[in-house]
Amino acid sequence: MISYNFFLSGKFAGQKKRADRFLWFISIFSIAGIAIGVIALMLVIGVMSGFSGELKRKIIGAYPIITIEGRPYIYNYQEIMEKVSKNVPEVKGISPYISTQVIYKSQRYMMGGILRGIDPAFEDNVTNIGKFLKKGEMKDISKGVFLGSELAKELEVDVGDEIWVITGILAREKMAVVKGIVESGIYAFDSSMGFFSLEDPVLGYGGLVHGIGIRIDNIYASEDVAKRIRKLLEGEYTVSTWIQKNKILFAALAMERKAMAIILGLIILVASFNISSTLMITVYRKVKEIGILRALGLSSKDIEKIFIYQGLILGGKGLVCGLITGGFLAYLLKRYQFIRIPEFIYDLSRLPIEISLSDIYWIVISVLIIVTLASLYPARRAARLNPNEAIRNG
Repeated sequence: MISYNFFLSGKFAGQKKRADRFLWFISIFSIAGIAIGVIALMLVIGVMSGFSGELKRKIIGAYPIITIEGRPYIYNYQEIMEKVSKNVPEVKGISPYISTQVIYKSQRYMMGGILRGIDPAFEDNVTNIGKFLKKGEMKDISKGVFLGSELAKELEVDVGDEIWVITGILAREKMAVVKGIVESGIYAFDSSMGFFSLEDPVLGYGGLVHGIGIRIDNIYASEDVAKRIRKLLEGEYTVSTWIQKNKILFAALAMERKAMAIILGLIILVASFNISSTLMITVYRKVKEIGILRALGLSSKDIEKIFIYQGLILGGKGLVCGLITGGFLAYLLKRYQFIRIPEFIYDLSRLPIEISLSDIYWIVISVLIIVTLASLYPARRAARLNPNEAIRNG
């Protein structure tokens, strides 16, 4: 009986014939409405997911996943590094660092920024500074400083040029040679960061560091690992994670993603009204046929199923068209990246997109539920028709 109901629902959906051309026409519009809603939902959710994922990858590459910070210094940092490495098996990389605010001065310009001291022997195990090097080599950091690409551009300097670094409350000025250019893709990072070796006798702090950076494989386990490190160090130092340091940013992205999904979900809801209208028109145009089917022995439940199936067929066609078209557009956007965005605002130069299977599953389930609900009222109206009156009035 299910196959028979499907057969009748397909017939009632309207064919491109003179008698049924109007039903065919409004059915096409109903399918198009669902398809447009699915395409918009796929692309927006994909872009929001891609934007969030790309920021996570860049932030984790530029900064440690977990940081142990002194108040304000860590004096015995080598002992702490050994203690944490030995007692926390999740730690895959650990490196000390110094971070201080400075003023960078070239022959023509001055810029405020951050100067970060790193140990080149350990830093590659914690961050991707070495991979971010656009010019220069990691071993050259002991001979001068590395600058972020946007900072170097603002100062109008390149590898081999001299700059002056102004540090401290008493504003001590120290000359350094630019030995490398770092480009992470995060505008705020590239426009403010400079790096030097902890072994530098001019810029270094001797045996003191401001903090220790830690890398673990599972970035989402960082809160649990940080909690154990705090307990291990007995609260003597401040232990924070990448999630805590970027909580506001990613909370805003998650909220925006949900808001956009709800707003664009309304497009599908409006399109489902078209399906409901199509089914109501079908009911009134097919009154005689419904009466004959009832007279032949079909129950009201069977009639109701016919129109629910018709709604699902229309919604399913729109869903499939939307998924195929949206997937193709997402592929083109990801492969060719033809949409540019202001890098200094979004920290990204191209529009990223990532569509997961869970997103597709959520979209499919949502569309089917909305379409089913939109089909219920017309289906029940058809089921309540009296067969005798339907044949006589049809």
